[in-house]
Amino acid sequence: MESDEFIEELELRKRPRGTVLLCGIGRLGFRVFLRLLETHRGGPKRIVCVDGQRVEPDDIIHLRHGARVGENKAEFAARLGRVHPLREVHAEPEFVTEENASELVNSWEPDVVVITIAGGRTTPVTATLVREARRFGAITVSTGGVFGYGSEDVRVVRLEDAEGPVAKELMECGAPSDHVLVTTGRYIRDPDPISPMVLERVADKLAELALKNLSNPSLGDDGS
Repeated sequence: MESDEFIEELELRKRPRGTVLLCGIGRLGFRVFLRLLETHRGGPKRIVCVDGQRVEPDDIIHLRHGARVGENKAEFAARLGRVHPLREVHAEPEFVTEENASELVNSWEPDVVVITIAGGRTTPVTATLVREARRFGAITVSTGGVFGYGSEDVRVVRLEDAEGPVAKELMECGAPSDHVLVTTGRYIRDPDPISPMVLERVADKLAELALKNLSNPSLGDDGS
């Protein structure tokens, strides 16, 4: 039988560690946030939520978890996560831009950057954020088309092996070839909606990638 001391040592190894910079707390990003927040015996020590958008009446996933219409989405996530005894949740209530990407990364020195920003042409911002994060050796992952009805194959692929308009634009904007994309291969040009079934499965993949990289022993037992 294993000693109490050995069990305690194993439990200490499961402490939260590292920092995740989560950019975009919309319908997909909020789902990723919940998965990271709810992870037990591990997961991030610190989640930094970045978003300048406010909760609107059609943001059902946020409202279901207690958000108020008009509340900033990043600040809502921080409010929700405040009660967690082992995890810090911080809010940056602003939009990520090519101009502030460097400051965000410098301020938090993340181990993992998950990018779920949406609306308009976001690839230049994503590429800038990825380049800045790589200066700290951070793992970076973003989406490359998440439209679908629910049964689509959700793929995890390195940028150099990816296809489609998002991957092409990221390469043209100078994103590193080993940046990771999660995608259904369906885009705004296709007739598919963005269904909650697809968002759940994409969020699973994004959160899994973040958690696996946070388990890296090089982060240290102090959770930094």
